Amino acid sequence: MKKETVSKQSLELLSTAELISLADEYGIVIPEDLNRYIIIGEILEAYTENETAQKSESDIKINDSDTEIPDKLPSTYNNTCIDTVLRSPAWAFVFWDIKESDLSRIQSDSAFKSIFLHITFPQFPDEEKVTDYLDLSAEFDTREQYILVPAGKKFMKIDLAVSYRERQSEVLASTRVVEIPQENPVVQDYQPGKKIEMTPLVKLSGMKEILNEHYVNHRQSFSN
Repeated sequence: MKKETVSKQSLELLSTAELISLADEYGIVIPEDLNRYIIIGEILEAYTENETAQKSESDIKINDSDTEIPDKLPSTYNNTCIDTVLRSPAWAFVFWDIKESDLSRIQSDSAFKSIFLHITFPQFPDEEKVTDYLDLSAEFDTREQYILVPAGKKFMKIDLAVSYRERQSEVLASTRVVEIPQENPVVQDYQPGKKIEMTPLVKLSGMKEILNEHYVNHRQSFSN
């Protein structure tokens, strides 16, 4: 019997052996000597659940505009933008994109010098005039870069900018203001040989060795 023609009347016409065989198709385990009317009820219930599931799947509408997700993301989305993600309080990952029309305009400008990241460190999220900043060179092709964040900074904002000869720099895009998690003063001010107070539990955790290794590998973040 075909599953799509299942009904109470059609099932009652089947032999017990045929009912057990049909129940097996639906994954129903039938104990020995089970009443055939109970078997019919189990099959009808499984049939109804199966029909409901198939109907739910068919109700999912796929628009003509829907496209498959590619296996590999494109290198550019042709949009001028920049954003950043903190890897840790000491490191930030910055990524950006420049649309083709902007790229062509910039590179064809005879006064063009370079693109760079203008990083400001406001004391407050809504501070307008920020004097604490640094500039880092960037490249058109890479579109990403790690930044070592100076110690003691509370907030950070990054502009993707272009420098020109004898002309004011142009900001192409800006990140949101990012709050930088504050380190424990003991960790922030640590230097090898400097006496610091640690609880027995912190000493047992190996914190001193961790701080030594961090200072050796990233001493710039301690000296800023």
